Amino acid sequence: MSRVSYSIKNVKVSLTFYMLVLLLNFFSRRIFLETLGNDLVGLSETVMGYIGFLNLAEMGIPVAIANVLYAPLFRDDRERVTELVSLLGWLLRLVGILIAAAGLVFAVFIPWIFAREIAAGLDAGVIYAAYFTFLITTLLSYLVNYKQNLLVADQKGYEVARVFNLCLIAKVLLQMALLKWAGAGYLSWLLLEVVFGVVFAVWLEAVMRRVYPWLRSSPRLGRGVVRKYREVFAGVKRIFSHRIAGFVLTQSDKLVVAQTLSLTAVTFYTNYSLIINRVTAFITATLQNSYAGVGNLVAEGDRGKIKLVFWQFNAMYFWLGGTLAFGFYMLVNPFIELWLPPDRYELFSGLIVLMLVGTLFVGLVRQTVQYFLNAYGLYHDVWAAWTEAGLNVAVSVWACLHYGVAGVIVGKLLSTGLFMLLWKPYFLYRRGFKESSAEYWLTLAKYFALIAGTWLLVGWVVGLGWLPPMTTWGGWAVNALAVPLLYGLVCGGAMYAGSEGMRCFVRLAAGLVRGAVAKRRR
Repeated sequence: MSRVSYSIKNVKVSLTFYMLVLLLNFFSRRIFLETLGNDLVGLSETVMGYIGFLNLAEMGIPVAIANVLYAPLFRDDRERVTELVSLLGWLLRLVGILIAAAGLVFAVFIPWIFAREIAAGLDAGVIYAAYFTFLITTLLSYLVNYKQNLLVADQKGYEVARVFNLCLIAKVLLQMALLKWAGAGYLSWLLLEVVFGVVFAVWLEAVMRRVYPWLRSSPRLGRGVVRKYREVFAGVKRIFSHRIAGFVLTQSDKLVVAQTLSLTAVTFYTNYSLIINRVTAFITATLQNSYAGVGNLVAEGDRGKIKLVFWQFNAMYFWLGGTLAFGFYMLVNPFIELWLPPDRYELFSGLIVLMLVGTLFVGLVRQTVQYFLNAYGLYHDVWAAWTEAGLNVAVSVWACLHYGVAGVIVGKLLSTGLFMLLWKPYFLYRRGFKESSAEYWLTLAKYFALIAGTWLLVGWVVGLGWLPPMTTWGGWAVNALAVPLLYGLVCGGAMYAGSEGMRCFVRLAAGLVRGAVAKRRR
């Protein structure tokens, strides 16, 4: 299969499962909140945040190995692929041991970390049960599931998506049934987390043997080829710093809210961040194969094709980012009112929602530059990762103490905006493309102007009152269809008229559609 064919297959699988999981997650969250309560739901999310901190011990090893895997996969060098997967297994086994040891040490401090919650009546045994449940499922990914990185690097991420999502759907359905209709408690919910973690590991191994019957990797072999692949370790040192920044951006917000406010506040904040994360995860999962595709493209070295693909991706992500950001702003508060029981949510003000929109937009439009930085192996800007992480934490903690949840969002928006929209593109042009970044800034200004202009125009049109009120699911569904569609058409048309990148993307998409139709007719 070609690179484009693999991309299309990944999109199909990811899109199908995303829609199923999205509906299931929103339905299940209501049941979990009704049966478990705000504190236990907030506890699970907070504990997963702390486990994410332990995951920093992974140091970006899978990313570093993936960068080295692109070339042998392109040449079908099975011996080198086997050695690299074995090396990954050996390194992640060491990481797993380190995380297990650090996790046991961290567990000693749980009574102090959750002192306020324990004093309020939350059983310490329940906190420990949640902590060790998520620690065990995390360790499985290092000790057993490491081979999935080969599938992703080889543009076969759809295999991982299929297994993971089927396990997720089955797990959530059983959790809902046990809580809602069998009267089971939180411990049974946690038990199913572990059970399906094991099911996923066993199933994934079976898939690996089917797709790569020639793969005979082992951590022992990986230990023997350590010196042969010293370039991996050079990349790990740099990627680790970027992993820290990534953790801070994705996990620290919940931890800051938990420590400065309460677990209930974590639940209220997560009602919004869950939607943002699902939207972002949908886009990134659907196009996850693009990471490997861009890596293979850079490995080929065709400079003209590299820049063409860059501008296609850039136009697509700015268009998607603007459309989804506008839809989120218009639809999210009415959705939460319909979605959750009245005592299980707190609606944020329009200003806070607008700041959340900014984090959603930056999280989407950053993808293109990140694809190409990864493909070129550009992790040399270690100072930027540390500065971004430090700025995020400092601003978030100070602002959260003074302004509540809004402060956490300000910290995240400020740090990501400075580094993801300003520094990273400049670094890519300077070290990757090796040319002036002037064309990027001119295009960026044009995109922002078109997106803002469309926002004002479509906002005015929607405000005329021709859509039904969003007080029922039917009214909300009509708005959810009409608002993003109207914005997407207007913004897409404006970008098509003013951007060569958008025109290239549209021609590519039209060609793929015509090819698919012709294939079906044959």
